[in-house]
Amino acid sequence: MVYMLIGLLFVLIFGIVQGAVYLISGTTPAKEAKKKIEKIKNSQGFIRFIYDKQIQLKKMGAGVLLKDHMTVSQWYLYKTLMAGLFGVIAFFISAGVFKSDMAKPISFMAAFVGWFFLDLFIRLKNKASNDEMMPDIMEMSRSVLYGKRGGQYIADALKDSVIVVENKRLKTALLRLRNDLESGISLDECLDELELSFSNGEISSFCTVIKSLQSTGQVDEALRTLENNIEREQASVNKRRCMILEHKTMMYVIFIAMDLMAMILYCIIMKLLELQIGF
Repeated sequence: MVYMLIGLLFVLIFGIVQGAVYLISGTTPAKEAKKKIEKIKNSQGFIRFIYDKQIQLKKMGAGVLLKDHMTVSQWYLYKTLMAGLFGVIAFFISAGVFKSDMAKPISFMAAFVGWFFLDLFIRLKNKASNDEMMPDIMEMSRSVLYGKRGGQYIADALKDSVIVVENKRLKTALLRLRNDLESGISLDECLDELELSFSNGEISSFCTVIKSLQSTGQVDEALRTLENNIEREQASVNKRRCMILEHKTMMYVIFIAMDLMAMILYCIIMKLLELQIGF
């Protein structure tokens, strides 16, 4: 327990110092990671791991789904807290309630599960978020396509596409893209930042299509292809949701049937007991 508290204190101090440095320099963890990752591609060790992990957290949407501008130190702080919480609860239940001799092994096992709980949580949230934003990606693609057809510059069409998006995570990324474009950052850099904020292939394809416009000038057919791919993917997602709903409904029906059967058996047994007592 003492070593866990020391580790927790170290991670907490490291997170405070790292956050203060980012605040003073006026940057974000993901931007710093993106700058440094190119310089240390051939390096090995702890520094590369930190920057790779920062990029991974950004792609998984930790900065939107969990905490704004989440750093790697904060991520491991939360993981440590979850592990400690799981371990303490397991120890309290096993040792305090059940008086088990296996309290310590059970606590260590619970802490192990708690350590990986946050990884599972963010992956599930990211998958659900990617599925939910499919219609918004399609609307964003259509907005850019119609804006380009209407004579808009591609940058202006991208700025306006935020209006048709409702998904919080995608809307946040598009608002950031619009602010970056208005501040004078190049379109390619803004698209790289947008692509870096998501793990799904549709956003990556969208950014690739827009980048291709810079060299070819022909984006209509590419956007139509992207729109068709998204529609097919959305149909697949809807099919999976229907199957999950069907399985849940079936499980509910089975549970209700089992409850009814248990109630009928209980009534039959009680009736037989009454008859036996009567005889």
